[in-house]
Amino acid sequence: MKNTKIVLVMLVVALVLGMTVVGCDTGTTNVSPTNGKKTTLVCLGDSATAGYNGTTRADNKSQSYPAYLQKKADNISVINAGVGGDTTEMALARVDSDVLSKNPDIVIILLGGNDFKGRFKGLSNETIIETAKSNLQKIINKIDNGNRKIYLANFFTDEMTKVTIPPGTLIEVPGGTTIETSQDDIDKYKNMYSVLAASSSNITLIEDVWTGIWGVHMSDALHPDAQGYEIMADNIYKVVQPYLETLK
Repeated sequence: MKNTKIVLVMLVVALVLGMTVVGCDTGTTNVSPTNGKKTTLVCLGDSATAGYNGTTRADNKSQSYPAYLQKKADNISVINAGVGGDTTEMALARVDSDVLSKNPDIVIILLGGNDFKGRFKGLSNETIIETAKSNLQKIINKIDNGNRKIYLANFFTDEMTKVTIPPGTLIEVPGGTTIETSQDDIDKYKNMYSVLAASSSNITLIEDVWTGIWGVHMSDALHPDAQGYEIMADNIYKVVQPYLETLK
């Protein structure tokens, strides 16, 4: 009888220990905030995202910054939603089909360069900025569901503006009118992105996408070459990497 009690006690202890071990399992499998599904990153933009090459005069998504970004981040799926020539208004019109339909966890937005061409149509600086800002805010509002991470890239960085549209640049518009850019004009473009980034805690501003590219690794006056797009991916990855590490 005494032996039977001892055996029962040992069985109970073994059972409790077994339950404890199972409950404290610290295996190597990580459960990410995406509940185990593949993390999806969508890059929304214009020709600078589509990988336009001024030499071949065509988009080459295989040598675009999203393609190079994919090589750096193998734990995510990168989708290139870049369309050459897109303004912020045109990109807004396709957010549902090209972005939201992919149910992304992360979205990178690089837009605004084509809106500046409104200066060539005689639009005022204030009108262009107001329109672009409004469209970008609408894009952000559509994408921001409270859980989705958004990266907003500043198109008009110091690196780009000092080469392409430095203060004093003369822009001819229809009717024979000439507009001279000022530092104030350029600062308003750049500051627009900072204001938009501050509109949601889910947004991180990418302030530097052109360093090491503009005026150096270009296929024409406005677009990077293949090496330039790779450098662009490096610049973006530096900002995005800390968040990607949390998903592993």
